[in-house]
Amino acid sequence: MDDTYSLEAAGSRGNAVLFRVSGRVDARSSAQFLEHCLEACAPRANLVVNMAEVTFLSSSGVGALMVLSERTLSQGGRLRLVLSSAARAPLRLLNLDRFLHIDASEDAALAACEA
Repeated sequence: MDDTYSLEAAGSRGNAVLFRVSGRVDARSSAQFLEHCLEACAPRANLVVNMAEVTFLSSSGVGALMVLSERTLSQGGRLRLVLSSAARAPLRLLNLDRFLHIDASEDAALAACEA
């Protein structure tokens, strides 16, 4: 299994900006992940982060997601997440899945942004 971190800016649909993330989101990669996603946080823009191919999410990665959530919310947008089981586990353990918008698929997340 390849755990190499990868982040793809996959365009936009409506007022939603889409990123696809794969591999490990950990202490090495979370700062880069956060930086690239924050660049896309325009006022009233929604951010969809597809993490369906993430193999590990560390506390640094969880922190990055919380910063993204707060930033998009403070600017009038929303953060929508699509999670692998490896990415969902730490969020569930910390009960953060109750506060984050988690969708079953990328299409569902994008559709929720249009609603």
